[in-house]
Amino acid sequence: MDKHTLKNLICGKLWIWKVWDTVNVNYHERPAEFFLGSGEDQGFSFVALEFTKDGKVDFPTKIGFVPPEFIYWNFNEEQQRIEFLNEDRNPKVFAGLPKIGVYGARVIDFADGNGMLVNFFDYGVETNVPVTQRGFFVSRTQYDIEKQRVLSRMGYNTYWLDDADTLIAFFNQAYENLINHPELEEVVISRSGELEVESSPQDDQLLLANYGEGFSFDYCVGSREIVLELLIKILFTNNLRQLDPDDQRSEIEMAEQIVNEQFSDRCVFK
Repeated sequence: MDKHTLKNLICGKLWIWKVWDTVNVNYHERPAEFFLGSGEDQGFSFVALEFTKDGKVDFPTKIGFVPPEFIYWNFNEEQQRIEFLNEDRNPKVFAGLPKIGVYGARVIDFADGNGMLVNFFDYGVETNVPVTQRGFFVSRTQYDIEKQRVLSRMGYNTYWLDDADTLIAFFNQAYENLINHPELEEVVISRSGELEVESSPQDDQLLLANYGEGFSFDYCVGSREIVLELLIKILFTNNLRQLDPDDQRSEIEMAEQIVNEQFSDRCVFK
């Protein structure tokens, strides 16, 4: 992961600082909010922080003091870890990359194992910020209530498609559903039912997961515009293919050729 991708994942969000509970000894297995306060405010306000894009760490909640080792942040790309720096910009605390935790929350674990930062998709620092409308398209046979709960917490509306024997039949349904839901801004098409990649590509990029030998377009994600463009070109070209007796390409071969010739400079392969 590079720093640009990480910034898109962590900046401008409210990260709640949780530690393994030291207040109630009966719940050591559950993380609890971390409190910083003094006097009458002791234990009143939980700690939350914001990563700013200019490399600072802000504490938007009411706390008694700011931890001196959390003045700045940096990303060490070589070691793939987040570093928290003091006023002299010396790294003091280290954390891992954000990952998906319980109920779809994003979690950043501290390297010492004693705490974590937790953010749900809609926990932003600013108020009245519109939330991206996300659509997750999947076959009914891949239905899983637990997966749906996780996706819901991440801001995805799930759209179940009828089982399809062919790629074109599946893409036809995805296209029709996408046209019927103009509010969707970000689209995931997952034939496996899994959320394969946690991060979203840039607006002008299409992400294809598990791309390689035997690839069957089982997972792609992108903005509404680029996903619609892909679907339209594949469906239109397939109509021409069916009318041309000399066109012996399979559906997969045809779709791969479209990607290689028309989307190669706009694709991210995982």
